[in-house]
Amino acid sequence: MESYVKNRYQFAMSAFSRMYGVDHVKSSTTISRFCMKWAETEDQNPPSGTLIDINFYFKDLWEIWGGYI
Repeated sequence: MESYVKNRYQFAMSAFSRMYGVDHVKSSTTISRFCMKWAETEDQNPPSGTLIDINFYFKDLWEIWGGYI
């Protein structure tokens, strides 16, 4: 995995870890696949703002994409 994608993946995973806890996120293959899909999607710019803004960005995107991963 190239470093750009890896950094984006870890960025997304950290948001889910803040929301749901590290153990839950590490054991969830669907969250991991979601984060990888987001990391590889070049037209999705990383969110900015506070950690709360970032968490809600990923939560909202999860509600849109989550069932289709």
